[in-house]
Amino acid sequence: MSTPAENQIRNLRIAFENGKLTRDLYAKNLLRLLDLTEHPTAQKVAAAFIVGRIDNALLVRNLGNLRPAPGPTAPDPLDLPPPP
Repeated sequence: MSTPAENQIRNLRIAFENGKLTRDLYAKNLLRLLDLTEHPTAQKVAAAFIVGRIDNALLVRNLGNLRPAPGPTAPDPLDLPPPP
């Protein structure tokens, strides 16, 4: 099942591919959805995309590599030892 953020990213990509969004709006919204708006390298990658130095595939791949690692998840209760 897709998360709301994944759905938003998919809809954003579709709108861009259909010509409904400019490169600038697409890149800025993608940074926002990936929580990379303050990341200096992500901003440089987005700027390269906006001026046309890199394509969408490279933008997505580079931003995916910059995403923060997911935080630790709670252990499965079935894997925990029984209470004393």
